Amino acid sequence: MKVHFIRSGERRYGMRIERPGAPVLVMDPAPGFDPDLPHDMVHFVVEAALGLKTGVFGQIAAGGDAGSFHVAGGALSAKERQRAARKQVAKGAKLIKRQGREGELSELAAFLFDIDWRSGARPDSAAQRAALGEAERTRASLSADERARIDAARRQVFNSFERLSKAWSALRVGEALILEWPSGHII
Repeated sequence: MKVHFIRSGERRYGMRIERPGAPVLVMDPAPGFDPDLPHDMVHFVVEAALGLKTGVFGQIAAGGDAGSFHVAGGALSAKERQRAARKQVAKGAKLIKRQGREGELSELAAFLFDIDWRSGARPDSAAQRAALGEAERTRASLSADERARIDAARRQVFNSFERLSKAWSALRVGEALILEWPSGHII
């Protein structure tokens, strides 16, 4: 699966996901723009490093839509696009129901890694202290196995964040960073 992170404006990005044997998915604008590392790119890295099969990107690779992407128009007729969209939504809803703890862990781990990675570069402030406090509470809510799994992936995740942040920051409006799921290789 190829995931295109497209810098579609000065403070805006979109996504295009190409999957073998499944409709192309798009979301533009995508939420969580960041000049260093967009929210969905954080999820991509974290889910791949933790081997989450039913997080956002694992679910999309399995044929879902993560509840927020839609089928791209492309060469489909309006009727074919509507049929593909209905099938996509139904499959996506089924996969979301099956996410279980992995779907939740995807959100929690992405939050923890994001806060931890950015904390070194952010100045001390009330907002920063509040974010770190929330991260401590979130970490405490995890099982010992989940905390160990996150700790074991820390170096890999941070190395990927650094590599992708440099590539993302260098993009101009209209350019895309294309990643392969789940390897994270830049294509």
